[in-house]
Amino acid sequence: MLVKDIEFQSAQHVIDEIRNMNVKGGSPFGRAAAWAYKLICEQEDLNTFEKLKERFDGVSDEMIALKPTMATIFNTKDLVYTYLDRYSREPAEGLKKKISGLCGRIIAHSEQSVEKLGVYGCNLIQDQDTVMMHSYSSTLMSVFTHAAEQGKKFRVICTESRPLRESRLAAKVLQSYDIAVTYITDASIWEFMPSADLIIMGADSIACDGSVANKMGTAMVSQLAQSCKCPVYIASELYKLDGRTRYGYKIQLERRTEKEIISKDDFESLNGIEIINQFFDITPANQITGFITEEGVISPQMVDICWTKVQEKLL
Repeated sequence: MLVKDIEFQSAQHVIDEIRNMNVKGGSPFGRAAAWAYKLICEQEDLNTFEKLKERFDGVSDEMIALKPTMATIFNTKDLVYTYLDRYSREPAEGLKKKISGLCGRIIAHSEQSVEKLGVYGCNLIQDQDTVMMHSYSSTLMSVFTHAAEQGKKFRVICTESRPLRESRLAAKVLQSYDIAVTYITDASIWEFMPSADLIIMGADSIACDGSVANKMGTAMVSQLAQSCKCPVYIASELYKLDGRTRYGYKIQLERRTEKEIISKDDFESLNGIEIINQFFDITPANQITGFITEEGVISPQMVDICWTKVQEKLL
């Protein structure tokens, strides 16, 4: 029961689904962005370069404003704008056809990458292992489902991942594959971690130094893992590498509405109380054992080098 991508009907549909939090995971966000540009090219009557770029600018700004932490959205935009510059002198219809083809390759490459890394990652899981995970990730689910399809019997300690508790979705996927699940509160991580043989988590963005932006709590898990001497793996397609970090840009960590963590009757007054709903954190590269990618299980230092190959292939 793997979660399928939404069948987008238009660029506006993409934006609406992102805003409503129905797109989940770094890889699906990148594919959603590609669908937005692709559907603009295939559906909208934009007969000049200027009109096409203006439309792309507006959609790009909306998607990035909604999910600023997602490198996959920026990467899709960056590749599309490379084509805009490269073929700016072509007739609009020819340019749209080229960009539509590029977006199709981005979508297909992402789907294939998630599948391949699942094949590699499942080799890390042995019969009777206990694996701890945090938050929902399509790449993480790919690792677990491939291990289950090989007939391996293992248990997953699944943190709920407050405040939206995305791990409920992960637990449902694991349950559908008859994978044993222990579902715990985030505050219980230290109590249960000593029983884990390894920890596998996902990534929303990767910096060029090998550090990772992921759901709040990921850095805490990786820090505690050092005390337990438990290896930490990050399952991620290379498309999540944020190339802007090479030039000093820091990954912008999204904060969400306070309404997700408090109810209107929790406090009589908020005078003197600051409510912060920090949604992502940064896990340092030195707390990561390895990355599970479509190129195999690699060290954090190798991620930036491998990303160049992805760019060249897609362009």
